[in-house]
Amino acid sequence: MSLIALAFCNLEIIAQEQKKAVSTKQMATLDDIIAIAGKKSLDAFKAKQQYGASYWQYRSFKASVLPKVELALEPLTYNKSITKRYDSDANIDVYRPQQNLNSYGNLNLTQNIRATGASFYVNSNFSRLSNFGVMDSKYFTTTPFSIGLYQPIMAYNSLKWMNKIAPLQFENAKKEYLYELQNIKLKAVNFFFNWALANKKVELANENVETIQKLYKIGKKRFELGSIEKDDILNLELDIYNSESNLTQNERELEKAESELGLFLRNNNALNLLPELPELISNLQIDPKEAIALAETNNPEIFNLKIRRIEAQRDLDKATKENRFDLSLSGSYGLNKNANTFHQAYNQLLEQQMVAIKLNIPILDWGERKGNIKTAKMNNEISEIAIQQDGDKLKQQLNLKVIDFNLQKQLVENALRTSEISKSSYDVTEKRFLSGSVDLLRLTSARKAWQNASENYIMSLYNYWRFYYEVEQLTLYDFHNKSTISENFDEILDK
Repeated sequence: MSLIALAFCNLEIIAQEQKKAVSTKQMATLDDIIAIAGKKSLDAFKAKQQYGASYWQYRSFKASVLPKVELALEPLTYNKSITKRYDSDANIDVYRPQQNLNSYGNLNLTQNIRATGASFYVNSNFSRLSNFGVMDSKYFTTTPFSIGLYQPIMAYNSLKWMNKIAPLQFENAKKEYLYELQNIKLKAVNFFFNWALANKKVELANENVETIQKLYKIGKKRFELGSIEKDDILNLELDIYNSESNLTQNERELEKAESELGLFLRNNNALNLLPELPELISNLQIDPKEAIALAETNNPEIFNLKIRRIEAQRDLDKATKENRFDLSLSGSYGLNKNANTFHQAYNQLLEQQMVAIKLNIPILDWGERKGNIKTAKMNNEISEIAIQQDGDKLKQQLNLKVIDFNLQKQLVENALRTSEISKSSYDVTEKRFLSGSVDLLRLTSARKAWQNASENYIMSLYNYWRFYYEVEQLTLYDFHNKSTISENFDEILDK
């Protein structure tokens, strides 16, 4: 048996096995791959964890402005040592032994007031001191009730700014989560079409092998009849080896594409699937002005510009107030008592009152504070310019994406029509070759044109869906179903 005949047998067996394997595989659409990626990919898990971190950060902020109750206890502190004391009779310092036992407890409630930056507290404490030595003694000090307030008048109020920024940051975290889900869709589109293109190349390579095998058999008979030259037979024989090598190489690329897809989806069932190419969204044209308006509302990067603007205003306010004079007011009222017995410590309590006004005015600082304020104002203006530039850049990027997408429908239709025409042209050229009207070079050229057109059609589909999901990501809007992209955020962390 000749090498060519053996190659024919091997190729026929391989083709039959591949057809049988293909017939058992199920079809997978682009939507199927996107759905799996949104649930099982590591990117989806990462996006969920990032949202979770923002969620708990916001919960911590909300908790920080609620009343706090703290209990501090020192049930037992025993001390035996020699310490330095002042002897008032001799007017000298002396060293004396001491031995005491101390117990202490304090219950404290604090509340920060966001509007003014004040701190309000309610306090109750108790302490007991027992001395041992030449004279044993016992003391009780109690403050059953004390209420106080500290109010800065001219100071920077961090709570007020946190109250403005924290809810916006949490809202932006939701938008960033949706944005990451769209990014997962874009990755899924990339992996899907790499896989689809690799499948198409294997399909075309198989057809190429079968066609060349058939042409070689026919060419051999025609050579025996003297209707073609020896070099045509040799070229056909060379094409058999080249097509077989090309098939092997494309199968390797398909295995690689399937492996990458399976790794991305964390699902090895991709090996048992075949890609089903998606159709176009019927007559969809996106208005650039509408897309920009949606992006201004939904896009996390544009939304973050609003946060950056408020943060710049906060930094200016902080620098201004920290570099002016300080004025604060504090006051407290309570009841306390010192006695030798526990019972006496809670009888006939004495009033405890305190009011204080503190003022700190810079007299001479050689312009340091003025310079700090000027620097803060300049930095605020620089931030405003940078925010405006970033906003314009994002809008321009979106506008170009929309224009690119609106052009893709015509390009896909042209690519499909080119593929159909090139296939018809190849079929006609093949018939003419079999009848002896055209040479092998013409046939080979027609076959390559058909295969290139088939691959270009898949790439045009890829560009169509890539641009669509890029626009969808930048606007967080589903133009196909005409709805804003959203999630049930209350259930995300429970999944």
